[in-house]
Amino acid sequence: MISVIINGICGQMGRAVYAAVQAQSGAFSAVAGVDPTDCSASFACPVYHKLEDIQEQADVLIDFSIPATTPEILRFALERKMPAVIGTTGLGERELKLIRSASDQIPVFQTGNMSLGVNLQLELVQLAASTLGTNFDVEIIETHHRKKVDSPSGTALMLANAIASISPEEEEFVYGRHEKNKRRTDTEIGIHSVRGGTVVGEHQVQFIGNDEILEINHRAFSKQVFAQGALRAAKFLVGKQNGLYNMKNVVSEHDAASRLISLEDQAVVVVRSFAKEDAFASRVFDAIAERGVFVDMIACSEPDEQSLSIGFSLNEPDLTEAMNALNELTRNGYGCTIRARGDLTKFTLEGRGMALQHGVASQLFSVLRKAGIHVWLITTSETRIEFCVDAVNAILASEEIKQQFKIG
Repeated sequence: MISVIINGICGQMGRAVYAAVQAQSGAFSAVAGVDPTDCSASFACPVYHKLEDIQEQADVLIDFSIPATTPEILRFALERKMPAVIGTTGLGERELKLIRSASDQIPVFQTGNMSLGVNLQLELVQLAASTLGTNFDVEIIETHHRKKVDSPSGTALMLANAIASISPEEEEFVYGRHEKNKRRTDTEIGIHSVRGGTVVGEHQVQFIGNDEILEINHRAFSKQVFAQGALRAAKFLVGKQNGLYNMKNVVSEHDAASRLISLEDQAVVVVRSFAKEDAFASRVFDAIAERGVFVDMIACSEPDEQSLSIGFSLNEPDLTEAMNALNELTRNGYGCTIRARGDLTKFTLEGRGMALQHGVASQLFSVLRKAGIHVWLITTSETRIEFCVDAVNAILASEEIKQQFKIG
């Protein structure tokens, strides 16, 4: 069970986090709360006015308060060597600098929005911006309840920064236009704030082109969206090394490897040329293609002065035809050696989080090595690792990999 201290427990988000903890009482427990105000809400844990008065020990500190208290919160977490989840928005550069400094000594999680949906929205707006380019103007409109103090919202700034980070030009953030009486430039990102009623949070990103508009929107209907994200962050942070983490890290750990696919009746061929030659790959694959053989994985070694190696996988029923084609090369005087191995199973390990989390390949091949499983060929991409093992080891490999990455 993960024990937490909730700073700002009397606020709307603090109460939402406490309710989420109570709803998951088998996994979390609130050992203390902190709030400078006297609130009427009833809590099963003690509530203190100051952090320094807390006697209880906890695994994680969760903060939803105001930016001005950030130095005090970090000081408390550093003294206790306690991981901290910072959910407070409206942080300025001073607070962010303190957070970065504290993360050298303790694990710190900080984000402008705890919602998984918003963090997907961040990825989608980057994709849209990279696809649409400078032909579309970008405007961001955020709407929140009448009691929200900071403006623009931290999420609006996250969205703007996400778009600006992939722009070939230096983007200018324009906050409203009531004093900007001139034509819009191509490098502007407009950011606008609306406050009213009980709106939990809405973020609308408009990509406005000639005769068309693309909108990517996110609406939160309950603060439980953010509370659940905070608990997920707290769970993630326990046991982590010192450092600064955000929701991308949480998501990537969850689905760094989410799918394992196997393909039986595979073979691997390795061709090693005796001479470094630019046309080597062309010779090999032209010869195979003429026999109608389909090649799957391809890996090439770093050439040296004397040789170059190319390995590839194929369906085992095509192995004889491929070997005939390559042996014909040697009979025609092309200097190379050919090695083949059949009765293999190809595995594909996939996961969007691979692009965000390092060490996935290390975990994969470490668990296979410990199980005594030899790997015959490896290829990788941003979100995929492919490799072949002896078919006799396929079941064991599948079990070990699924256990390592918690794949159902």
